[in-house]
Amino acid sequence: MLVTGAIVAVNGLNPLLLLTLSIGGVIAIAPKLTFKVSSKNETQEPAPVIEQIPAPGEFRIYRQAELNRTTASLLANGAILIAGEDGSGKSTLAIAVVEKLQADGFMVAFIEPATPKQMLLEIAHQFDIPTEDLEGKSLTADKLKRAIAQFLEENTAFLVLDDAHCCDAKFRMWLKQLRRSDAPMLLLATDPPRTDIFINIPRIELKPLPEYAIREIMIQAAAERAIALKPSELSKLQERAGGNPMLAARAVDEEYLGLDVESGDHRRYFDITPLILLAGIAFVIMRFIGLGTGDQALYIFGGIAAAVFLGLSRLLYNLPPEDRRIR
Repeated sequence: MLVTGAIVAVNGLNPLLLLTLSIGGVIAIAPKLTFKVSSKNETQEPAPVIEQIPAPGEFRIYRQAELNRTTASLLANGAILIAGEDGSGKSTLAIAVVEKLQADGFMVAFIEPATPKQMLLEIAHQFDIPTEDLEGKSLTADKLKRAIAQFLEENTAFLVLDDAHCCDAKFRMWLKQLRRSDAPMLLLATDPPRTDIFINIPRIELKPLPEYAIREIMIQAAAERAIALKPSELSKLQERAGGNPMLAARAVDEEYLGLDVESGDHRRYFDITPLILLAGIAFVIMRFIGLGTGDQALYIFGGIAAAVFLGLSRLLYNLPPEDRRIR
């Protein structure tokens, strides 16, 4: 006690004053420490996913990269083909392209498959091209084609054709002739054949949407139908959708109606090449085991199986990309 009192006396500090200053310092520092911890937690914890989900009826484009690439190709006086399975979002992307071009002040004719004469008339109406001659008679299909071709040569306008694979072959040949005169056009098709216009223009293959996008679409569809889906139910529905936005909305409708559906209509492929390689390695190991143990039957079986799997892997490797999908 004497030593402590001497030290305090030398420093000129009173124990009660020292205790008061310590408590005051802790109180002053505490808010700053609390602020730092809370701000750190706020930066590390991600925002809830539910806040990013579109409201019922709200439109969101999940293929922004494809939208920008398609618009840039059209503005460069080019043509582009967007291919994908049914329900993959081709029409939604086409509508977004049309709205973007029209917002920039360009003329766009967006048409869907019909008879050749009806599609020509629809193009003429959207471009404000007269469909009657001076005598009041309707123009024939050939005259409409010439009038549209002349209009596209004299003006900056774009053709957008949805489900182009359903159009008549003669109409697609006319599109090919338009393309020779550098008419900008956007075609959308499901499994387009590699003929006529489809082989003349570059294509974009739409890939399945990521899981977060499919989940948002499902939650939005469920909100529009006033139903609540558990995370386990959403995961089960996602497997049926397989990255297809239309199948995602349909899966929610089927759940809403109480329909028991086990599988979807999507075409999502899985690469089983690693499994084939593992099987080949297993047979090679089996061959060495037979050699080491003196089991002749195991040795022969492992060698034959390894040779078969090696030949199968080489065959799959040399096939064209589209045929390498194992269905």
